[in-house]
Amino acid sequence: FYPLLLHVRMSSCRPTHRNNNALSSKTPSSTLTRRRRHALMKRGGQKRTKSRSLTIRNGFLENILKAVTPKDAKEIQKEKEMKRVKLIEQSPKGCMKSAYQLLANTVIDGEELVLAYDATRDGWTASAFHERVDGKGPTLIFGKTAKNARFAAYNPLGYFSVEDYRDCPAAFLCVFKNEQSFLNGDASGMEILPNVGSPAIFDFGAQGPSFGPDGLRIPLGNAPANGSSYAGIGEATTSYGSSKKCISRLGSHYAGRSDGVTSVFAKGEKNETNLKELIALVSPSMERDGLYVS
Repeated sequence: FYPLLLHVRMSSCRPTHRNNNALSSKTPSSTLTRRRRHALMKRGGQKRTKSRSLTIRNGFLENILKAVTPKDAKEIQKEKEMKRVKLIEQSPKGCMKSAYQLLANTVIDGEELVLAYDATRDGWTASAFHERVDGKGPTLIFGKTAKNARFAAYNPLGYFSVEDYRDCPAAFLCVFKNEQSFLNGDASGMEILPNVGSPAIFDFGAQGPSFGPDGLRIPLGNAPANGSSYAGIGEATTSYGSSKKCISRLGSHYAGRSDGVTSVFAKGEKNETNLKELIALVSPSMERDGLYVS
């Protein structure tokens, strides 16, 4: 009995064949090297995975920072130029193509425009004009005279019928050298006539667009003698004989032309003529209730 018990106990204390292999000094060094290499590769793979994950997170944070960081002036201007070029290319020949070109470097550069007022469609009256443009923001006027001369006028302040005149150095008039310049929006065929005197804009509800007291005045009917709608009470009005009458004299409030013509009209029309067309373009993105400041 006792020898058998001793044999069992000794047998239970022997190491297994697997343990002998693991602890044996006879295990080839190449096997151990492979195991170590495998372990290191696993650890390296885990590190690379973590590194890739961190890179993704950093990129995500950079995108957020880019979205909330204000753009600099050069970046904003570049975006506007790209929008403008696209709008010019997509626009049909005529006022829209010329409008987008004319409005380069203004507050509505690159903004989509819509036709707010068309005298032929809406009526040659001051009330029709102001009903459709007041509060719409910066406004671009296009006109065509009896002798087919084309002109444009830009009011960065817009119209509100405030019964007052305002200074605005950014306002300007424009004449087109010929019809093709107008149709194609050719910048080389447009002559910009900047504001050179105060006041630049008249904003009176009883008359149409007026740029200075004499630069360009389109009364659209009976205009108040002193320019204000308040003067329209009773008989204090001046009749221009036609709602299509237009007056222009350059030099004192808007710069003169390079060809010496003293108005935005054709040479033979001097400083007064009748209009064939009159339209106003605005940008819906700039519509507001309050007044714009120059």
